[in-house]
Amino acid sequence: MKKTLSIILSLCMLLSMATTAFAAYGEHEHQLMDMANMECHYSECTICFELFNVGVHTFKDGKCTVCGHDEFVNPFVDVPEDAWYHDEVVGAVYTGIINGKSATEFKPDDLLTYAEAIKLAACMSQVYLNGNVTLTSGTPWYQPYVDYCKINNIIKKNYDYNANATRAGYIEIFASALPDSAFEEINNIPNGSILDVKSGATYAHYVYKMYRAGILTGVDALHNCKPDDNIKRSEVAAIISRMMDEGNRVKFDMSDPDGNKNTEDDNDKEIINKTEENEDKDKDEDAEKDNTKQNTEEKEDEPINIAPEDPQIGVQDPTQTVDPGVSVTPTKPFDGGSQEYILDTPLTIHKQPEGSDGVEYGTKYELEVQVFGGKAPYTYEWQYKVRRDAVTIKNGDYAKDAESAALVLSVEKENTLLGQGIYCVITDAEGTKVTTDTVKVYGPFSMPVDEWTLESGKNTLIGRVADGILKKGEKVSVIRDGKVIAIGVAEDLQMFNKSMDETVKGENVGIVFNRDEGVIPSSGDIVVKYQPTHVVDTSDIVN
Repeated sequence: MKKTLSIILSLCMLLSMATTAFAAYGEHEHQLMDMANMECHYSECTICFELFNVGVHTFKDGKCTVCGHDEFVNPFVDVPEDAWYHDEVVGAVYTGIINGKSATEFKPDDLLTYAEAIKLAACMSQVYLNGNVTLTSGTPWYQPYVDYCKINNIIKKNYDYNANATRAGYIEIFASALPDSAFEEINNIPNGSILDVKSGATYAHYVYKMYRAGILTGVDALHNCKPDDNIKRSEVAAIISRMMDEGNRVKFDMSDPDGNKNTEDDNDKEIINKTEENEDKDKDEDAEKDNTKQNTEEKEDEPINIAPEDPQIGVQDPTQTVDPGVSVTPTKPFDGGSQEYILDTPLTIHKQPEGSDGVEYGTKYELEVQVFGGKAPYTYEWQYKVRRDAVTIKNGDYAKDAESAALVLSVEKENTLLGQGIYCVITDAEGTKVTTDTVKVYGPFSMPVDEWTLESGKNTLIGRVADGILKKGEKVSVIRDGKVIAIGVAEDLQMFNKSMDETVKGENVGIVFNRDEGVIPSSGDIVVKYQPTHVVDTSDIVN
């Protein structure tokens, strides 16, 4: 970190000086002269006076002797110089992206909260776009950062800001903090290769984005994400370093059969495995691996099935034990184990796509299917039906990877695919077809109120469901002019004078609304599902 920032600062001086010089002198062989009193940390060209950084900066009275920037000083008593995260913490503090819990304590082992994650995202965004942080705390302290992130589409929903952030939660926020161009893909991370990230999870897109950019590498040798775990402040500092400096990003490949190829950077700090306890654990695991290897070597007579990385290669490996004349198909492991050969297995669906009854707008949702058997390669065609006619989904603004095993939908109000019954037809090389179950993906529930009645103290709110699913007995909120004006329960759902268990997008329904607090809803209001952040505000409502 220190070296990287010193190079950046020297380049700033270089650019400010070199333009005129090059115009005057043109191309030339640099004639270098060590600068006086610099202990050879810098050399200067005697023709164009361009500075060349040949070592670390030296400091006097807390200032760099060349460019005058402040010396990196670690103010935290709980961040020792030999800590693996020392440079990352000090560098992030110097840029203004992160702060200590106090002037002298960073609290590296404290868990990151959603408020802190949002502040970090806002600060990274400002540094990336403007070069510095101008945001300051408000009331509550995190509110200006929340407002900035909402305005800039970094976050699109409210959080329990004082709660500890999950790994999935902070990843979703961080992955939206910088433009997509800042997340250049440098790693081959196939869909489905991160074993503990469910393909249909709302955060899956963001996890793969960070892995492919080399910002995240996982928490263990299999590159698992542990999406439901929390994350320490010290770990976050290392991630910020990779977010803001592409030179710190890690190249690795998860396309091999076991999905656990080592990273190329031998000096990379495995972010969550650097405590003494974890190092001891690693040693135990290494010992266990050595024992396993020894046991394997003692059983050399036992046959071992080895599948090629490319399923189209066939079965020519001399170490395999199957008859070369028998039709076999290598399959991807579904449980993280080694690949196996399936003899004469028909084309079979192993994993069906999963729908969702309420994904936040502005996110991505992935429908994934897994198959085995038949004869590779496979082709995938995602479809839905209009009346009885099948319509094939094409790549566009709201659908990506439509010819792959994982269809990605953009969850937006304008996406007409939301609420459609979507399925996938898979065809193998011999023309055999299988079809998945039909599933639906919805955005968050909302229903504009067209009419309302009041009988026996209960409202019936009548309208057409704009999106999502609502089930009888669920808690709902009523929105007017952007404010929550009532909270209650959908006691019943009625359609043609019949009680329904649920209502979905496109249906006309009457919601029997049992109001717990707030004012009586009326036409023009919008019914949504209740969220813990909803608070009734009727201060300027005239009912």
